[in-house]
Amino acid sequence: MALIQLGVRMRTIESLRKVAELNLCEDCFQKYKMVIEPSIKSWLSKPISDWREAESYITQIVMKTKGVFKGKRTIISFDESEEKKVADEVDVNTFRNIKYWKFKWKIDFLHKKGILGDSSYRLLDKAREVRNTIHDEPIIAELSEQDYTLFYIASAISSQIWSATMIDWGEDISANLKSNAEKVAKQWLSRINLKHNQKN
Repeated sequence: MALIQLGVRMRTIESLRKVAELNLCEDCFQKYKMVIEPSIKSWLSKPISDWREAESYITQIVMKTKGVFKGKRTIISFDESEEKKVADEVDVNTFRNIKYWKFKWKIDFLHKKGILGDSSYRLLDKAREVRNTIHDEPIIAELSEQDYTLFYIASAISSQIWSATMIDWGEDISANLKSNAEKVAKQWLSRINLKHNQKN
């Protein structure tokens, strides 16, 4: 976050490495590659990690809702060679089909089913729009602090709804988890809209 606050624009890991190589002695450059560069990579990938968590939660909820899981076990990936092994626990064809759904289709489906409330849906859709403006490699784009926070909130909300849907808490607790997720989403949407209006 500090790098963003200072307005430093980092384009790629490769360009950082070139700058380090030009300005450091060989010993220091090797230390940079072994110690500093992995930390930078981790920091740069954090918003993408939050987004990937949100995607995973949403995919699992869709699969559960579509009846992919035949028992209590949740299987989120398997190789083609393992299809026969998991056939008793997973509807393999539906699993494969949903894996190819776009995120937008997934949240549309969950919204229509009433699993995602209006605010949760809108916040996840907003996060999807931001995600579509960047690429995994290079990870750095013109991300704002709001974008970083949006991915984090998307992950947190998806986690709450996942818990409410995937775990048998009972109706009251599940409803409470969804309600809290909806409140958080509504608050963050208000903040995003407020900041947008202030810019205009």
